Amino acid sequence: MADAPLTPEDRPRPTPRPRPGSGARPSPRPRVAGSRREREEAAAATERAARPTATARPEGRAPRASADRTGAGSAQRARATAAAGAAPRRRGSALALVLALLCVLAAAGGGLLLWQRQHPDRVDPTIFSAARSGVQALYAYDYKDSDGSVRRKLDVLTGDLRDQYKKDLGQGGIIDTYKQVSATTSYQVLDVGLQQVNDAQDSATVVVFGEYVVKSVNTGEQAAPEGSECTVTADGAQSCTQTVQMKIIKVDGDWKIDELTLLTTS
Repeated sequence: MADAPLTPEDRPRPTPRPRPGSGARPSPRPRVAGSRREREEAAAATERAARPTATARPEGRAPRASADRTGAGSAQRARATAAAGAAPRRRGSALALVLALLCVLAAAGGGLLLWQRQHPDRVDPTIFSAARSGVQALYAYDYKDSDGSVRRKLDVLTGDLRDQYKKDLGQGGIIDTYKQVSATTSYQVLDVGLQQVNDAQDSATVVVFGEYVVKSVNTGEQAAPEGSECTVTADGAQSCTQTVQMKIIKVDGDWKIDELTLLTTS
């Protein structure tokens, strides 16, 4: 016999849920695969995975900030390398400059010491007066007092120079010629310059500037040699510019001419 259809009254009714606090807490509902919540969570996870992070870079586009930093780093390294290479060159140039300055200072110091040796703060004034009187006596001659003139010449000389003059002024030399033409000679000193003096100031080298004047019976009749530094004076003498260098030394307390060099020979 077929069963009769169930009426609403005959269907089983749901058991009412217990109220909160009245009993044990209800256990969580089991999740059903494919539920709406899981679909939403899966969609959110997919969206987060697809979203670019802060460090992700779009495909196909060069990282500008990184490229800039890389370029800046390369430029800094290049500048550092250039500076490292330039540093030895700068140090070498500075060293060469220091050495050059030291050489200049050494040369200047040596020149100053030499100048101070040749030009001390105080020079014995008798050096200048002895040079002046010595050259005047050496070049003076008067035919009226020939022997006295020769003696005075030899008195201001010493050493080999004196021996040479004594020989040249002997009989048959230039003195005989001076006597024949009634010659007189003199040296007019214009200035005396000190070249060198030793520490003890008993030896010095000087330069004497002046005019050598010769007068005889025929000097007024002869013109001065062409190209020479000589002129004929009003009284018939010949005056010639003559510069001499002399080394004078002290011998027994007196200054003597030890060496003599003509710097101009008019």
